[in-house]
Amino acid sequence: MKKFTIAAALLASTALAAQADEIRYATWAQPGEAPYAGAEKFKEVVEANSDHTVTIFPGDQLGKPKEVYSQMALGSTQILASGDPGLKEIEYLALPYLMGDMGDYAEVLDTDFGKEWNQRLVDERMVRILGFMPRSPRQISANKVINTIDDLKGLKLRAPERDYYVKSLSALGANPTPMAFAEVYTALQTGIVDGQENPIETIYAQKFHEVQKGVAMIDYIVKPAYVTISESFWQGLSDEDKALMVRANEESTKVIEEMLPQEQEKILSEMEAAGVTVTYPDKAPFIEATQSVRDELGTEIWGEDVYKQIAEIGKN
Repeated sequence: MKKFTIAAALLASTALAAQADEIRYATWAQPGEAPYAGAEKFKEVVEANSDHTVTIFPGDQLGKPKEVYSQMALGSTQILASGDPGLKEIEYLALPYLMGDMGDYAEVLDTDFGKEWNQRLVDERMVRILGFMPRSPRQISANKVINTIDDLKGLKLRAPERDYYVKSLSALGANPTPMAFAEVYTALQTGIVDGQENPIETIYAQKFHEVQKGVAMIDYIVKPAYVTISESFWQGLSDEDKALMVRANEESTKVIEEMLPQEQEKILSEMEAAGVTVTYPDKAPFIEATQSVRDELGTEIWGEDVYKQIAEIGKN
């Protein structure tokens, strides 16, 4: 019944999407951030080379990823840039210190099993991965200065509500506290938690640094956002327009990659000027401490053989 329903929805929405000139582009990013500039580049390239128009909806205006995926299945939203790829096997590539950079993600998704995952997205969610949107690695901020892994011992750190975040922070000696993102600033301000983890641009944009004393640059999770495209919209495109969507996303990625280092340098400088101590601890103990998390969850999610292949790609 489920397969019939999905197939019927695909057929019904393909005609609608094929006729739509407007591309609704949903993203968590806000104006002024590098990922938003990337979305603007996508818009520029598409509009300069086709009859399509692109409308960007920043700051999760169209809803959280789960809601937007439903919209995409119906063809009412065409593109989503999100840290949630829509499939567990892909999301868990963000295990601590597993992937070295965005190139590793691309290599994994180009394997036979990676291509199978993308096909499952098409079959189960009616979306496919178009490409990536780079993000900075995730760091830890706290109400104390963090010089070594020992400084994390017993700290109450807000964790996203996913087991790999919770298990990773536990392995580092902290006391992870799962909490909705919207509650984090107040929790830091009132001392409900001692710290949190996020990319440096998110820490700054959400003003978490205003209620923290230190930021430790440990790069413990390297995770891009995924740019997914509605399958019904994709199937309604000409080969020329499909190639254009891919190229537009590649141009978007280049813009973000150029901006992120400059943005990070500026952010860190402004944080330090505000009184935050930025440290660069030796990462070797952090990598060693989280090995059990990689082994346990990697084997559980992918099986031993595929996990070993993924880990080998991450080492290159």
